[in-house]
Amino acid sequence: MRRKNSILASLAALATGGLIGGCTTVEQAPRGEEAYAMIPAPPAVGMDYRIAPDDVLRIQIYHEPGLSQEDAQVTAAGMVRMPLIGDVSVAGLTAGEASDVIAGRLGERYLVSPQVTLFVKKAVGRRVTLDGEVREPGLYPVEGRLTLLQAVALAKGPTRLAGLDQVVVVRQLDGQRQAAMFDLTAIRKGQAPDPEILPGDRVIIGLSRAKAILGGSLLAIPALATGFIALDGGR
Repeated sequence: MRRKNSILASLAALATGGLIGGCTTVEQAPRGEEAYAMIPAPPAVGMDYRIAPDDVLRIQIYHEPGLSQEDAQVTAAGMVRMPLIGDVSVAGLTAGEASDVIAGRLGERYLVSPQVTLFVKKAVGRRVTLDGEVREPGLYPVEGRLTLLQAVALAKGPTRLAGLDQVVVVRQLDGQRQAAMFDLTAIRKGQAPDPEILPGDRVIIGLSRAKAILGGSLLAIPALATGFIALDGGR
């Protein structure tokens, strides 16, 4: 409760300072507790994989082979097309959550208590982008869970010029590009949690590089209360 109150107090201070509803810059992306509010450290137990664009799914409808899909590819918009019910948004959902959504849509008009089983056959969308002051910038596949330290290691680590206290993580949330800033030095020393990096995230080391890559302007929106500032213009 004390941590929650601290986060709320910090966000209230930001709101008082005029960030919410106005414009700010990339160097004012949330840090500290506000950043961890939306890019948290990994849980102690495993986290189910969340479906991403370009993934290939097997969707089985019990006793309805004509409605089942053996190789259903998730579109760039995060949709999968199903017989009878059309496009269903599944990106960001676990297999179980996507199964429930499809079953709910089918049960509304077409089937009585449909039983849906969904498997991720190919996790094509499991990629992260490493950019800025890293030795080998690029697009990297993700296998299993990935933390910020592990993500930076994929790119052979930071360069000698890297500003390790200015690591920007960019994520797409609710259709908007949003960002938070972390201190890699503190994480390495065990003084701060190591946040989880998700497929589709972009990690940029160095504030100056982040500003050059993303542009200097950010849009502050009410979603700041979740710990992120939305970046103008999309990914």
